[in-house]
Amino acid sequence: DGAKLSERTRLVLRECISLGFRVIIATGRSMGAAELYREAMGAEGPMVYYNGAVVLGMPERRVLARHSIGQDVISRCVDIARSEDTHFHIFLCNKSGAFSETLMAESVSEATEVYRNRTGLDFLYGDLKKALSGGDFAYCIKGIFIDDEQKLRRIQRIIQKSPEIAVNTMLSSTFILEILHSGVTKAAGLRTALEFYGLEAEETIAFGDEENDISMLSFAAYSAAPSNARLSARNAAKLVIGTNTDDSVADFLEKALLRRALHGAEQFPRP
Repeated sequence: DGAKLSERTRLVLRECISLGFRVIIATGRSMGAAELYREAMGAEGPMVYYNGAVVLGMPERRVLARHSIGQDVISRCVDIARSEDTHFHIFLCNKSGAFSETLMAESVSEATEVYRNRTGLDFLYGDLKKALSGGDFAYCIKGIFIDDEQKLRRIQRIIQKSPEIAVNTMLSSTFILEILHSGVTKAAGLRTALEFYGLEAEETIAFGDEENDISMLSFAAYSAAPSNARLSARNAAKLVIGTNTDDSVADFLEKALLRRALHGAEQFPRP
């Protein structure tokens, strides 16, 4: 809770890496918002950000895959945000060099402060419709609406019924609705990361707790959701483990991976 990585979980993940397991972050967060966790666990290689919209080789920030959303989509989402009196912001990326990101909203609001406190990221403010047409940025990687879940579900239905907006929408929390390229999912991003290593879904364990994790939980041969996860995530997972506050991921990894690795087991226990 509070977006903290417990010391026990951090140490278990580092031990997994030291034994040759690959730890891949697959998150709805941006690169900048996830970097604290990646550095803490000592993970390197392909990481999945923005729910799969970008896969980066870290720490070099080398782009392995990216899927942007068009200026027309951003313009329509801005119109919806203004008409619904709700918050909308976007992640913009530069034209060349190592991957970089700029978080932009139209004005300071309670929602921008909530998001800043959640991620530690700072905002650039201005007209979102003009931001992409001004030439300073190459593309937009993701848009985010912030409001209560009932209102977000209504906005989601509006977008899904709009034929001119071909995007993927998903809730990454009860108050965040993400707008992404139509082919973007965590499963697709994870597949790209696994291809980098020459690994298959059958060699993968995935952990997740929210709606945006469902594709990944279904894709991986082994998957687990904490018992306090969203019901749809628990239904998609092969196993339900303890709560996040009980270090359930660390406990699972110690039993299913570390002990078996140290005793020479050749495969994961079949769920």
